[in-house]
Amino acid sequence: MKSVVKASESKLTRRRFLVAYGGAALTVGVGAIDAVAVEPRWVRVTYPDVAIRGLPAVWDGVRIAHLSDLHVGPVIDVEYVVRVVELANAASPDLVVVTGDFVSEGGATMAGLVDALRALRGPMGRLAVLGNHDYWSGAPAVRSLLANAGIEELTNKRRMLARRGHGLCVAGVDDLWEGKPDLAAALAGVPEAVPRILLCHNPDYAEQMPHTPRVDLMLCGHTHGGQVKIPFGPRPRLPIRHRRYAAGLVEGPCCQVYTSCGLGMVGIPIRFNCRPELAIVTLRRDA
Repeated sequence: MKSVVKASESKLTRRRFLVAYGGAALTVGVGAIDAVAVEPRWVRVTYPDVAIRGLPAVWDGVRIAHLSDLHVGPVIDVEYVVRVVELANAASPDLVVVTGDFVSEGGATMAGLVDALRALRGPMGRLAVLGNHDYWSGAPAVRSLLANAGIEELTNKRRMLARRGHGLCVAGVDDLWEGKPDLAAALAGVPEAVPRILLCHNPDYAEQMPHTPRVDLMLCGHTHGGQVKIPFGPRPRLPIRHRRYAAGLVEGPCCQVYTSCGLGMVGIPIRFNCRPELAIVTLRRDA
């Protein structure tokens, strides 16, 4: 009788092991399919509200479509960008900004990308800065791309917007790795009372930027959110020194920083638990 019990227990133990092993294998398999075939082009549209102290009431509720890190090249095609542009336009933003890394490789992709980006709709403007990959792919070609698409590049300069007599400044600085960011030049002459939004590709600049002139909100990309985030765990790989700027809204030493998870990919072409992000940022008045 004892040997029968032991045999039954042994079979039960093996069955539990096989069930557990099968479940783990299934989980890994589903995760791999998700990371390769589903998430990389499953764009997540987010709607963060950002409160800015002293924002005039006429600017309360203004919507900014924030795109970043398209990385058109060997992995990301122009057709994907067309879908992203359609999503952005469907949100009816007042302003469109792109925080760099338009391409991962220059050449033939540029022509189609011009047409895709030209379709972006932002009644108050379409503004951008370059990222490190834009420099590596050829900054002059990317600048020509932006000009042909009707997107204004803000490298260490600004665009003053006006609404019913109240101003809003959108400025940009050069890439932290490959350029020479100059905040003073970007904001020179901006009246003290005017709210300031800064476009910068790399969020690490939040730790290096001077405290003056004042910035109220910095919009960034570069991190891709790591492309992989372990559930309930860390992001194993981030191309920044200061990991707290991995994704989302963070209070930096000088200003609020919103880092997009980006829309494209580099390196291994996967995303897991970190979908591409199109952020529709709404400015709110914080009296």
